[in-house]
Amino acid sequence: MNKRLLLTLTLWAGGMLSSFAQNTLNLKECIDLALKNSNRLKAENYSVNAAGKSAEIDYGYSLPRISGELATENRFLQPYNFGQIQAYVNADWSLGDFLLKKGAAAHQNIETERLLRQQTRLNTVGKTSAIYMAVLLLDKQKEIYKTRLSFLKKHYALTQSLWKAGIKTQIDVLQTYSEIVKIQQDTVEIAAKTQALKVELAHITGLKNSDGFSLKPFSMKNIVDGIFPVVDTQLINKNPLILAYNSKIETQNLRVKESSAQKYPHIFAGGGYVKDADPTGDGNYWRVNTGIAVPLYYGDILNRNIELSKIKREELVWQKREVQRQLTIKLEQITAKLHRLRELISLQEKQLEIAKNTLELSEVNYKAGLITNLEFLVAQNGYVTTRLSIEKSRLDYVMKLISFYVITGSIDKIEELGTQY
Repeated sequence: MNKRLLLTLTLWAGGMLSSFAQNTLNLKECIDLALKNSNRLKAENYSVNAAGKSAEIDYGYSLPRISGELATENRFLQPYNFGQIQAYVNADWSLGDFLLKKGAAAHQNIETERLLRQQTRLNTVGKTSAIYMAVLLLDKQKEIYKTRLSFLKKHYALTQSLWKAGIKTQIDVLQTYSEIVKIQQDTVEIAAKTQALKVELAHITGLKNSDGFSLKPFSMKNIVDGIFPVVDTQLINKNPLILAYNSKIETQNLRVKESSAQKYPHIFAGGGYVKDADPTGDGNYWRVNTGIAVPLYYGDILNRNIELSKIKREELVWQKREVQRQLTIKLEQITAKLHRLRELISLQEKQLEIAKNTLELSEVNYKAGLITNLEFLVAQNGYVTTRLSIEKSRLDYVMKLISFYVITGSIDKIEELGTQY
């Protein structure tokens, strides 16, 4: 074969293999991709931009409004007719909008939209992390089942040999084989669940192929042993929802102030040139005017607008307090759950040590003919079940920890879980 052709084929094959090679993503990388590809976050970027434009529009009301006028007028009198051409420039300036900073409330609304977007970021991080952790748990279960399956196959071969030698019965062989099939069934179910979660994660992160990536594991045991968050109800005040309510309340305060602007006078001024064709007049002339318009009576509209803003402000204050209450309850519940999980995991680890010793003794006793095959399988199943229970408890602990960080607005601490443990 031509050396150049061989080299080309080699490079092509290498490129194909690299394209099919799996990428291993850590938690932070998944979070970054999810934030980058979130349709909701992209939509809320436009909400922030729209709030900015609204602020610019409102600010424009505090500036003088200048208009131009060009008109023609014809007059028909009994002895004669004549025409006039007028060109004017007029300015109208609301002192209230200027002095009370019209547009400040709309500008504050930009901050509200940014904080709401931050809450969406937190929700996206929480959901992505939850799926990531669930996949890691399933991978751990698959690893445990794989180890047990290997052990069962060796035990199955041993049981067959003992049956053929007349030491064990065929029931012992069938019992062992039944456990092998059950493990295989559980493995298939785990694979299906893992694939479903990876499909969801692929859509969230914008990855095209759910089979084209794997997730980097980290030690949940180290997290359980090393992290217990300091509970401080003041941390709730860092939650974007609470900060957004503060911003909304401030907006209504500014609305109250802006509503008073209509009580202030308007200043107007203008000037222009009149081309006068009246044969009896003095000819063309300049015209200048200035004045002030003072609001005298607008019914009760002004006071009603102020009252409306105050009512909305009080509504937001109580809504904020209710959110604070619910978040405080949730934070305290999470903290209590973390305490209980630590105690539970400690007991499960002791139980695992007992189950391990029981399994080792059962294997020796089974080979010595002191216990039945079923008793040995029960001991083995107890050991595996305890291992799985510990892994589930550790996952639950990490998920509760993530919920704690979501409530307190700590994205950086969530990302650290995947890089420092």
